[in-house]
Formats: sequence, C-alpha cells, structure tokens
Amino acid sequence: MQFRKLIHIGGVLIPIIADIIGKTQTLALGLLSLAVYLMLEFLKPKISRDILSLVYRENELKGFSIEPLSYFFSVLSLLSLSYFIDEKICYAAIAILAVGDGLAGVIGRRYGQHRFPFNKNKSWEGSLSGFIAASLAGFYFAGPIAIAGSFFGMLAGAVNKQDNIAVPYAALIAMYLVRYVLFPG
Repeated sequence: MQFRKLIHIGGVLIPIIADIIGKTQTLALGLLSLAVYLMLEFLKPKISRDILSLVYRENELKGFSIEPLSYFFSVLSLLSLSYFIDEKICYAAIAILAVGDGLAGVIGRRYGQHRFPFNKNKSWEGSLSGFIAASLAGFYFAGPIAIAGSFFGMLAGAVNKQDNIAVPYAALIAMYLVRYVLFPG
C-alpha cells in the first residue's frame, strides 16, 4: 500500500485527537500540516523524485497537486463546522472520508474487477469495501446514522471525480437529514 493511502486512512485519527486535545488545538495542527503541505508543493522541484513518489501519484509529480489540498479543505472545514453543528456528525464525516474513501481506493485498485459503467475508475468491490469500513468508522462517532452517511458518501465518491470533497459532504448531509429531518427528537 502506498504511503499516501496510509496518510489518507490515518485521517481517522483527526477526530479522535480532537476529542482528546480539543477541536481548537486539532484545527491548529491541521493548519500547520496544511502549511507543511504547501511548503512541500513549493519545494517539489528540489526534492528527489523517489521521495516524492511515496506521497504523490505519477501525474502529480509535476505541477501543483490539488487532491491533497481538497482533503485538507474537507477535514479543516468539517472541524470548523463542528463548532456550529453536531460535532459527532462532523467527526463521522471525516472518518467516512478517511477510512471509507481510503480503503475503497486500496481495495478497488487491487481487487476491483467490476467497474461502474458511469465511472471506469471506480469498482463495486472498492465501493462496497469502502461502505463497510466507513460505516464502522463512522459508527464510532455518530452511531447508526453513519450507515446512511457511508452509503451516500461512497455513492458520491463513485460518481464524482472530486471525492475528497464529495464523500464527506454527502455523508454529512445524509447524516444530518436522517438525524434532524427524518427522525427529529
């Protein structure tokens, strides 16, 4: 497994860290990590290709890489939203992005035999494994509504190229609707 995917999946630690040290401190660490990423992007031409290939895809080695930036955006914005809406739903959305989308990519690349007709880059095997993993990770934070969040998050990831944004926000909206609209009280 590429180191990049370990970082992606390791993002599930962010809401756990927020529970332990606080949202504000975790948000500060996230902003510091974003600054390190932007510095890495700036220094990319001066860093060995062998080292860069640990965290970058081949097509990202030249030019600015937008996918990690969208991951940072989603995680930091969800942490920020947790000050205003149910933090457990926000934390579950981060977990669904980190674990579900991350594992879907790993399993899909390795075992994906049945591609979606609408997106040849995604497979049933990856999406199903992502859904199961996302449901388990999200359940820790939000309980059973994480199943709905995981379903819609993985669906959004299957149909959308910008899955680092689509997955957690589809999950967030689904969980919010289930908790506060469909089953208020």
